[in-house]
Amino acid sequence: MSRVSTCLLAFSFASIVPQFGVNSAALAQCDSLDFNLLCEDGALVNDAIFACGFDCIFAGDLSACFSNCISAAIPTMSTGCVGCFAEQSTCAQDNCFFVCGFGSAADCEACILANCQSQFEDCAGIVDMDGDGESVICDCDDSESSVFPGAPATASGLDNNCDGIISLEEILCAINLNLDLNEDLFITVADVLLVLADFGCLVGCGSDVNGDGAVTVSDVLELLGGFGEGC
Repeated sequence: MSRVSTCLLAFSFASIVPQFGVNSAALAQCDSLDFNLLCEDGALVNDAIFACGFDCIFAGDLSACFSNCISAAIPTMSTGCVGCFAEQSTCAQDNCFFVCGFGSAADCEACILANCQSQFEDCAGIVDMDGDGESVICDCDDSESSVFPGAPATASGLDNNCDGIISLEEILCAINLNLDLNEDLFITVADVLLVLADFGCLVGCGSDVNGDGAVTVSDVLELLGGFGEGC
């Protein structure tokens, strides 16, 4: 996954941490398909924005030139979202042309951040409604703070890490998953047979239920204590 920078300029670009304007959601011109594009194909979008910025830098109507260019380069991006990038490009040229064209990258970033970033995020609808530090661009549930890319599992039935799969650690389940040796979400005879097959193992034991490194009577008893349970 290659995320798009949220600070993409007409003649330069750099990654700046989104400011997540609180009113952005109501003004959003980028939709969920746009956010998926920005999250999953960021390199493609970055390259297109960068190329169009240079192609249009001396255009009489920068916004129109940029809109047409990016629409041709990325036809799947919505018209509204393209417009937000075009507005940011115009803002950058109006406020930061000399800084970004002849100054340092750091000065350019600071200028764009101060003059154009919040307006761009308001236009695009880039927010972090649940305050988990991940914007709506890659957050698969921006209403739940325990859900974001890379989030630890909470055993609550949610796809905490946004990988599209509810893992064993994420599933809402009352059983002790250490006892579910065959990972079928039930403690059955099949699990008991796995322990018995490994009985007497002292090193590298796959059926070590209680975590002491070996498979002994204590493992069998602990497994039997949860026998019959399931999700």
